[in-house]
Amino acid sequence: MKLSKRLQRSLATLATSLLLGGGVAAVAPVDQAAAEVPAIRKIAVVDMQRVLNETKQGKSARGRLESSTKKKQKKLDAKRTKLESDSAAAQSLSGQELAGAQEKLQRDYMELQNMYMTLQQELAGQEAKLLEKMLGNSKGIAKELAGKHGVDLVLIRDPATVLYTKASLDLTGEVIRLYNSKYPS
Repeated sequence: MKLSKRLQRSLATLATSLLLGGGVAAVAPVDQAAAEVPAIRKIAVVDMQRVLNETKQGKSARGRLESSTKKKQKKLDAKRTKLESDSAAAQSLSGQELAGAQEKLQRDYMELQNMYMTLQQELAGQEAKLLEKMLGNSKGIAKELAGKHGVDLVLIRDPATVLYTKASLDLTGEVIRLYNSKYPS
């Protein structure tokens, strides 16, 4: 492979400057006046799943969500049953009546799918609101407990992120107790 004269001259100039010490400035140490990360002295964890399952507000909200889910499921089941009934009735039809019934069944099936997706989104929205509210309340309590115990960092205990924790570092029980006293339901 042939190098152009211009590229050869550039490489020669670079090599010469490196040999003569011209490249030393590029490798000089960086000023470490940048802000340092403060040391973390004490860490604690909170198991949010337990907070959701064991607080009065969490239990109450879970009950409301389950009730809402059952109501929505009943609506879906009624629509599906009617669709199945109409489909069975269409089997005895022929010609234009069969074609019309099949079109109606197709529209009803699409409507059922849309209804299912809408209900799923509604349930997901309700659950997200609940989680957001409870997480916000728990953050305030965790901050309060962190100050009381001299904790610098509180993590959400999750098997995927926290593999081991001493029981003395787990604030979950205290968070649940304070949560129940501050937010009865």
